[in-house]
Amino acid sequence: MRIIIAINLIIITLATNIFSQNAPILESLQKEISELIQIAKYSVVTVAAKSSHSYFVNKDRGLFSLFKDNREEKKDNLWMIGSGVIYNEEGYIITRSSILADFEEIKVTLFDEAEFDAEYIGTDERTGLALLKIDERNLQPTLKGNSDEVSLYSLVLVLGNSMGISQFASFGLINGHTNHGRFILSVPINPGIIGGPVFNLKGEIIGIITAELNTVGSMQAPYAVDSDENGIALPINQVCQVADEIIEMHKEKKVWLGITFDTDSLNKNKLIVESVYAGSPAERAGLKAGDQLIKYNETNLPNQQVMGELIKQTKPGTNVSIGFVRKNRLLKVFPRIERQWPSGFNPHKPRNLNPIILNQNPNTSIQYPVTISPQSYQQINSRMIQMENEIQGLKNELKKYK
Repeated sequence: MRIIIAINLIIITLATNIFSQNAPILESLQKEISELIQIAKYSVVTVAAKSSHSYFVNKDRGLFSLFKDNREEKKDNLWMIGSGVIYNEEGYIITRSSILADFEEIKVTLFDEAEFDAEYIGTDERTGLALLKIDERNLQPTLKGNSDEVSLYSLVLVLGNSMGISQFASFGLINGHTNHGRFILSVPINPGIIGGPVFNLKGEIIGIITAELNTVGSMQAPYAVDSDENGIALPINQVCQVADEIIEMHKEKKVWLGITFDTDSLNKNKLIVESVYAGSPAERAGLKAGDQLIKYNETNLPNQQVMGELIKQTKPGTNVSIGFVRKNRLLKVFPRIERQWPSGFNPHKPRNLNPIILNQNPNTSIQYPVTISPQSYQQINSRMIQMENEIQGLKNELKKYK
């Protein structure tokens, strides 16, 4: 026994000496980590989107609900919580579109807990990035790095919102790339961190967290802790390319019809359509290649310059009249002139989540992810307890007849 105690004392003494020798190094490392987080945190924001979600409950209680379909639709107000980053001093915020599903209002909270109503600019459907804007000029935007220079196994810092409660900081490694050039990170991805920034050790942003890796949807208690150790990040060079294009068009407020003209016809002062862009106001109105445009509202179109000026002067969302000739027939269409956006950009709300069906038919599948409110969860839980008690009561009754 004395020998064991002596060995333990020796181990403790050695460990204490080793720690004391390396204490200055550890203290210096702790200081550098704190300074890095202090540099990066000012550009990180919490994004909260309020929405109303439908769900159905069976009005029949207990076992009767198994044999009847007497459902009632109800609605709950939900807040989807995620992260974002201040992109520039003009108040533009980058985040993830999945946070904003079917939103009714959006709040952005800064590191100092100052809260702002956010304007939704739109979503780039190719990357899943969403752009917001807040009316505040005293902002500290993120320092942008060069994601092309980030090497494999680089140490990175992830900052963002942790499960809707507090700020979250974690270090990890870049362990690979996807087929589309996105970073694969080994770092805890807590609920709420989606849309948050990834920093290098200089405090420069090198990516945006866009997804968890190998996530399996599940219906859990609303406050259950769920964390995956791997994530996907979109490199900042791609983020900047998308964001800069959207911001430029948002500020310039360009409008478009969505057509190109045949070059030979322009030389003859004729406006003959060569092509029509898919999804454009011109396509939706029914203009086709070969149509010769002659009037814009009541103004004649002698050349392309006049046409261009008339479109520029049109307020977005205005329906106009365009007279044209097709196969010697004089026709009219009434396109709605809209804002011009980059390819793949959608100014409308992200797709809403599917209604949640409680006490549903077993053959009906649930599409994950499923989001439920604490009130809905309590309803599910209380119904299950009630049915378990009723089933146990039936079993007790059956025992009397044995």
